[in-house]
Amino acid sequence: MSLKDLLAYLPNPKAAPAILDAAISLARRHGAHLTALHVYSMEWPLMAAMDGYVSSATWRMILDEAERSAKEQADQIRAKFEEAARREGIQAEWRLVEGTPDAVLAQHARYADMVILGRSDGAGLDADLAEAVLFAAGRPVLLLPPTPPRDFGARRILVGWNDRREAARAVGDALPLIRAAEAVQVLSVFGEEAEQTACRVQAEDVARHLARHGATVSAATSMTGDGLRVEDVLLNTASDLGADLLVIGGYGHGRVREMVLGGVTRSLLHGATIPVLLSH
Repeated sequence: MSLKDLLAYLPNPKAAPAILDAAISLARRHGAHLTALHVYSMEWPLMAAMDGYVSSATWRMILDEAERSAKEQADQIRAKFEEAARREGIQAEWRLVEGTPDAVLAQHARYADMVILGRSDGAGLDADLAEAVLFAAGRPVLLLPPTPPRDFGARRILVGWNDRREAARAVGDALPLIRAAEAVQVLSVFGEEAEQTACRVQAEDVARHLARHGATVSAATSMTGDGLRVEDVLLNTASDLGADLLVIGGYGHGRVREMVLGGVTRSLLHGATIPVLLSH
């Protein structure tokens, strides 16, 4: 497998430049085609127009103004995208679609190798969108932090391994990135001393598998405790390694359980400080 068809979701003009910088860097590094998708919704204008009695002329005026404003914003994003793609000399395509972002994005992600999303410092709606796409699209999601690294290339990668199906899927989806990386570490995190040997064997087995694909890879284990959760260990290790990408399987314990009790995936979706590639 190779990365040849990337999809970047550009929600607004403010977020677009940082997402584009990372997406274009990745596309250039892998010789990939990059599609930029912007979704606008007429749902709120329709609800506003139907909230109480309004004349047909007023109803039409509300919708026309909302559509004009949405397309004006889309034009701003498209201009940024096309100028950046032209400057970097990559193959690129623009898509503008009306609908709800989660449904539209999941649909378009199904025929891409990877979907790239940005996370803002806001109320978590971006993380919720990433979660929805992760479950609905069947494709890996690359979630960027609010301030993504410039010239993102996934040169140093940390793989969080927990011996679950989702982790195996994530490693397979990330294989083109792993093969091209300068250094990769497979990390298995355990909670009790009795688990260390099994975790070490698993991490070494995964590392050998990746080495057979040409990766420059090592294996390690680490223990939780002293107030450190699994997600803390992953991010601390990534920082120590200078990793610019974390690869994990998403929602190995189930979505509802993590929503109620908290979990690694949900914590990283809302608070990771480096790009995270997730598969489910």
